[in-house]
Amino acid sequence: MNKILIPVDGSKNSDMAVKHAVKTYGQDAGAHFYLCNVQPTLYRHIGKFLGKQTINEWHAERAAEAVASASAYLEKHGLNFTFTYVCGDKGSAIRDEAMRLECNRIVIGTSKKNSLSRLFENSTTARLLEISDIPVEVVTGSTLPVLERWGIPALGAGAATALMAVVID
Repeated sequence: MNKILIPVDGSKNSDMAVKHAVKTYGQDAGAHFYLCNVQPTLYRHIGKFLGKQTINEWHAERAAEAVASASAYLEKHGLNFTFTYVCGDKGSAIRDEAMRLECNRIVIGTSKKNSLSRLFENSTTARLLEISDIPVEVVTGSTLPVLERWGIPALGAGAATALMAVVID
């Protein structure tokens, strides 16, 4: 059986990864798709005021919203799929879930970014490529808006340069 894990978050890029996986592996009768959403871990002090059941319901509700378009697409094509959600660091959680489900590959969608942006931001895709022993297919989606593509990394580079200047002095 060909098991494919697709991390989904409701974005256009994750939908593009689902479409790519269906196009590439959908004809295989033994293919099974696992849609996985990663929810953030809540801070301990927030957990003190909310019950575990309330937190689990909140995570499940947010995960169901994130997977809605991907599951509708797979249902439309009549493909076998299972939906799971996990909590924690995105890269590690995706890798751990793929290992738990004994997946053959991970298909992840990401936006096109330049080298400078990748240098200064903590990318789930980069983290997953770094830590995963399971093959990872990266499907590139749309290009980031200009401000996000150049403005944010430039601000980060400027702040890092200023900090280094202060430390050196």
